[in-house]
Amino acid sequence: MARQSKHIRFQVAHKAAQMMAEEGISDYAFAKRKAAKFFGLHDGDALPSNDEINDAIKEHQAIFFDEEHEARLKALRLEALSLMKILNTFNPHLTGSVFDGTAGRYPILQIQLYTDSMKEVEFFLLNHNIAYETRDRKSRTKDPMQDKKMMPILTLEGSIGPIELFIYHIDDLKVNKIKASIDDLEKIIKNNLDAN
Repeated sequence: MARQSKHIRFQVAHKAAQMMAEEGISDYAFAKRKAAKFFGLHDGDALPSNDEINDAIKEHQAIFFDEEHEARLKALRLEALSLMKILNTFNPHLTGSVFDGTAGRYPILQIQLYTDSMKEVEFFLLNHNIAYETRDRKSRTKDPMQDKKMMPILTLEGSIGPIELFIYHIDDLKVNKIKASIDDLEKIIKNNLDAN
């Protein structure tokens, strides 16, 4: 039974990875549910973790569009680096699929900004004639008893796809460890160039 469950998780992970890589789905939970439904599974069935899906995405990209993926990833990371340098005042950090290398055909470039005031970021963008749209998203908190707080997201139009700027308070800078600063991103780009 455990072997069968592991096999099902593997199948769901790879189907979800395929959908994320080829259809531009970025929501892991949605991709898992859609893949599970494809196999006739229910919500209560054991579904793969996000890490299992990330591994499957990397395998899928290596098999089906390795050179295309590498070129897109390089272009996205260079665009992120350029924008991060412009937004340097706000402690920019790259995160998401462009950071971890799993960006699909329809990527969303995600950059976290850390500031005392969102208005400072908006004034900065306006002063640099950078058009954006604003929306809010509920963000998780560490305490399950605490209500989710609203996080502002500014969306810009990038050269390859949309760019999302997640606005965090400066005190949150050390909270999320899965991200790349300007220096980190420059090293990632250099290491990838050296490897090719």
